[in-house]
Amino acid sequence: MNNSIHLEDDSMCYACGKKNEKGLHLTFAFSEKDKSVETKFVPSEAHQGWKGIVHGGIIATLMDEAMAKLVHFMGYHAVTASLDVRYKSVAKTLEALTVRAEVSKVAKRLIYTKAIASAGDGKVVAEAHAKLMVY
Repeated sequence: MNNSIHLEDDSMCYACGKKNEKGLHLTFAFSEKDKSVETKFVPSEAHQGWKGIVHGGIIATLMDEAMAKLVHFMGYHAVTASLDVRYKSVAKTLEALTVRAEVSKVAKRLIYTKAIASAGDGKVVAEAHAKLMVY
């Protein structure tokens, strides 16, 4: 059985796709030295759950995309196999979030990553750990 999949970027990714009119349009700065990426995002009211508070799914998406983009920049073809998110504080709409991701460990078929989402004042909003499966 062939478990291989073909990963193709058609610029419609919800998180980073330039052609996706309803997407987040994230861009990432990659540090080859630190093996890390960083992105900034200002959530609008369209990204809220409760009034004025960013929906947790949006925060999870930001961190998941950062970790996936990082391993892509490192030359791997991988998809998220598991994602564990821990929310530490609320994020407010219209206030910038910074998400930073780095690799913890590279194994044969799995890459272990972590991400932190922080508010503009540096307060940690959420942390995530993910395993990405290499194809």
